[in-house]
Amino acid sequence: MDGKPFVLVVAIVLLWSSSPAESKDCSRIQRKTYKSPAFSLEPGDVQDRYYELEFPKGHIGVKNFQGEVVDELGNSVPLSEVYLHHWAVYGHYMKSSERKELTAGNAGICQEDILSQFWGLGSETRQTSYYIPGSYAIGVGNPPEGYEELWVLNVHAIDTRGTYDPQGCLECRCSLYNVTTKISGQPLKEGYKGGFSCCYDGTKCAVRPGFQASKRTLYMQYTIEWVEWDECVLPVRVYIFDITDSRKRDPVDRDVGCNIEYDVPACDPSSNPDCIHQLENHLVIPKGGSFIYGVAHQHGGAMGITMHGEDGRHLCSSIPIYGNGSAPGNEAGYVVGMSTCTPEPGTVTIASGEKLRLSSSYSSAQEHTGVMGYFYLVVGDDDTVSLGEFKVCVVFTSSSFKFLD
Repeated sequence: MDGKPFVLVVAIVLLWSSSPAESKDCSRIQRKTYKSPAFSLEPGDVQDRYYELEFPKGHIGVKNFQGEVVDELGNSVPLSEVYLHHWAVYGHYMKSSERKELTAGNAGICQEDILSQFWGLGSETRQTSYYIPGSYAIGVGNPPEGYEELWVLNVHAIDTRGTYDPQGCLECRCSLYNVTTKISGQPLKEGYKGGFSCCYDGTKCAVRPGFQASKRTLYMQYTIEWVEWDECVLPVRVYIFDITDSRKRDPVDRDVGCNIEYDVPACDPSSNPDCIHQLENHLVIPKGGSFIYGVAHQHGGAMGITMHGEDGRHLCSSIPIYGNGSAPGNEAGYVVGMSTCTPEPGTVTIASGEKLRLSSSYSSAQEHTGVMGYFYLVVGDDDTVSLGEFKVCVVFTSSSFKFLD
């Protein structure tokens, strides 16, 4: 090389993925708990609003995001009183000088601005881990030049105290909400029995005659764990696959594509003695990578979502956890958690352009309206070489040698 010195520095960091606290990035984890602005609910009330969030500053890698509904004293509120239909966190880039806004969404694959959140769950939130293992993290806080990053929280909660039919309220049955039009004022489509089009902000589910209870002030409490971004934090891409995705897109009609919800008709035991309803879809991942994390989001009656690769290999099964008590996080009959899939990084790979087969199962012993079937998939997005339990970070320098610590 013409006699000029050239030094290649390789720093090898041992990873113990079975214990996140021992991984290089996890030893630097910071953690903080926040509260959303307050919202108030009376029996039967629905709130479905958006709030600007407090969020850690700077270029960081988010390892975990957990949330739940609490009261004024910070006590967890049981699902039997306030049902958390869903919460979701969205990123935006703002340029106030020009009044410009860009969506800082996930990697897809639904139509624009549909299911673009980075984090979001529902009733299962207390017993579902969102932790990204190993040295991987979701990179945020690095907006385009001239823009500022803004985080927004959507909370959809239903106060079911004293309601005539709590299960019907959770499934947003239109008859219980006395709703015939969407929030836009347009009439509901023919045959629409229930779903989020009938339980939008400001609607009210039917309450038993004579029942009285006070208005409650509530908050969405959320905890974020993160690390400062550096060369040994591995980036990821976040995908959300919707079982209802038609795989069609229309530049004008935003309703074409992911429908978000669907109904489960009651079974005919003579033809379906197990009373299991399955909806299947085949969806293509634009850019693959190492399978890092996966979890499903479903509603009451759920039996889980399974994902297989194009060659039929099993990638993940995310199964609901049902409560069997009364304490928050263990409410009987509710989906209080979903199992997650976190294979050893580098051991399971999904190819770019691979067609994934997803199957969403629900019990159809009774009809369910407005159910959901999403699958959150996190894949690695880096060029770092993985060697078993070792991660190799390559640093080029002309004058120094040091370990990355």
